[in-house]
Amino acid sequence: MNDILYSVIIPHKDSIETLPRLINSIPNRFDIEIIIVDNSEKKITKSDICVDRNYILLHSDSSKYAGGARNLGIENAQGRWLIFADSDDFFCEHAFDIFDNYQDNISDIIYFKSNSVYDDTLEQSDRHIPFVNIIDNYLLGKISEIELRLSIVVPWAKLIKKSFIVSNCICFDEVLAANDVMFSVKSGYCASQIEVSNNFVYVVTLRRGSLSQRWDYKVVKSRYLVSLRKNQYLKANGLHKYQVSIMFYLVKSFSFGYKTVMEFMHLALFYKQNIFIGWKKWPKTILSCYKKKKEK
Repeated sequence: MNDILYSVIIPHKDSIETLPRLINSIPNRFDIEIIIVDNSEKKITKSDICVDRNYILLHSDSSKYAGGARNLGIENAQGRWLIFADSDDFFCEHAFDIFDNYQDNISDIIYFKSNSVYDDTLEQSDRHIPFVNIIDNYLLGKISEIELRLSIVVPWAKLIKKSFIVSNCICFDEVLAANDVMFSVKSGYCASQIEVSNNFVYVVTLRRGSLSQRWDYKVVKSRYLVSLRKNQYLKANGLHKYQVSIMFYLVKSFSFGYKTVMEFMHLALFYKQNIFIGWKKWPKTILSCYKKKKEK
C-alpha cells in the first residue's frame, strides 16, 4: 500500500540558493515526498543542494522548460495529492497542518490563499493580491465558482488530486513562459468538485529579472500564444465570456518593430481571436504598457 499522501513537485533551473529554504519549510514526514526536477543545462547533484533530507532529484530536458520539469514530476509522483512549488518560494509555517484537514476531501482541487515577499529583503510584495482577491470575492459571493476556477492560473497554493490529473490527461505546456496557465484552466474547468479555503499556506517571492518580470520578445510571444490558446479552449467549451483581452500583447508588439506587429496580428487571425474583447479596458492596458516601458 502506498503511504505517500503529498507529492511536492519543484521545478528548478540554474540557481540553487533558495532551494534549502523551500525544502526546510516542508515537514520531514514519511507521508510527504519531495521531488526536485532540475531542468538546467548544467545539471545539479544532491551535493550541490546541501540539504540533509530525503528527496528525489530528477533531471529533465532544459529545452522543455519548467513545464516539462513539472510534467516529469507528475509522472514520478506517488502521492494522493500533488502540491506544486517554485524553487524560490516557500510554505507558511503551518501549511501542512492545514493540508491535513483536507487529506480525505472528495474534491479534485482545494484552493488556498498565498502571501508574497521580495526575495532579497523578504519585505511584503503585492504579487499575491490578485489571487487573494479572487478567493475573497468568491467566498463573499461576488463572483461565481466558474470564475474562480478559470481565474487562478497559477499551480501553487493548491492541493490537486493526482488521480484526477492523470485520468483527464492534463499536463503543463512546455513553453518558455506561462507554462502553468493552461494546466490551471483545464484542471479548474474539468474538476468535478472543488473546495476553497480561507487559509494562507504559501509564500510567493518576487525576484528581479525573473520570468514574471521579463518582457523581452521571447517571453512576450510565449505569453501571447498561451493567451490565444486559452481563449480558443474557452470558446470550444462554451465559455466565450471568460476570454481574456489580448490587447496588451498587440500594443506591446509595437515596441519590437513592424515585423512583430504583423506576426502578432497574423497569430490573432490564425487563432480566430476577436481582438476587441475587453475594449473598455484598453486605456488601462496602454497605460500599463507605458509604465512597464519606463521601468526598464
